[in-house]
Amino acid sequence: MLSRVGFRRFVGLDEHDAPELLARMTKEDLPVDGERYGIASRLIVRSGVAVVDLAVAAIEKLCSACSVSPQELGAVVLSSRICEVQESAATVVDRLAANCEAYGLEQACSGFPAGTHLSAELCTRMQRPVVLVTAEIISGSINWEPVAGDVHDHSRARGQAAKLFGDGAAAVLLDRCEAGGAHRILDAWAGEVPDEDQLIQKMDVVDSTDPWGKIRPGATTCISMPGRRGLLLVRRAPEIMATAIETSVERARSAGLIGDHEQVTHVVPHQANALILTGLDKLLSDNRDPPKVWNCLEYTGNTVSASIPLAMAEVQDRLPAGALVAMPAVGAGGPGYRPDVLSIGCVLARKNDSA
Repeated sequence: MLSRVGFRRFVGLDEHDAPELLARMTKEDLPVDGERYGIASRLIVRSGVAVVDLAVAAIEKLCSACSVSPQELGAVVLSSRICEVQESAATVVDRLAANCEAYGLEQACSGFPAGTHLSAELCTRMQRPVVLVTAEIISGSINWEPVAGDVHDHSRARGQAAKLFGDGAAAVLLDRCEAGGAHRILDAWAGEVPDEDQLIQKMDVVDSTDPWGKIRPGATTCISMPGRRGLLLVRRAPEIMATAIETSVERARSAGLIGDHEQVTHVVPHQANALILTGLDKLLSDNRDPPKVWNCLEYTGNTVSASIPLAMAEVQDRLPAGALVAMPAVGAGGPGYRPDVLSIGCVLARKNDSA
């Protein structure tokens, strides 16, 4: 049962942990800034850095924080939007010299809920700690070329994507609750919903611009939200996340893990952009006892599957004992950023009184 497994500790990787891998760039440093969406700075990977490098560094930081060696792990689960994610997961395990299983998941923005479900199942089966690591390099799939003239000009994938995304990595140790899980996992699931409007697309861009304002020769496949699709996503995403929270609460109630009238007290959602977070906060404020919705976007931007664990690393010690915490996600579909669906999911957890 998932409820016998808990999150012991979340860690986020930053430029102080790995200056050789990550550089912090402010809105003044980037060709396109994210101020409108609540973003002051973002981490961007340095030249030649791969997802495997971020994942290994994040796991090493996690193991140090939890006083666990990689050799004690039962499995490593890597969530990332890269196509070769299973191969990369195996490389991560080899780099750590860990004698454990390796699993790769590509569920894009719902990678954390999907990874939590798999990791908790592995932890239960193996009776050993499992690391879930989320590592994303999005900057290479963005055309950082500034919009020319019309602010709604999204040709060449210019505009919204460059204002939202950043690179990042985070990791969390899952263990049996009796072994010291700080947050008992009550529910975790991931799925998808149809997206007839194709809100998040990919576009091949010739001679796109990198985060340092330099031209990338040839064609690069870039994330795009052309036309008014970004606005449609801002309107739709809060409703989908609210429904995802309701689904997890009902599943936990049906399993007898929470009371009939108990409500979520804290929400740590996918950090897509400030407009979506504000929309979710307003939507949930209609509840009798509205939960606190955490906004941890200012110094990360949207880091896809890494966004929820990065936010949890920031707030975990500020959550009160007994808090019922929902972690909903919605966004790009996986695998491969499928344009016809949005990925969705949610994790529900209880902060232990002794944590």
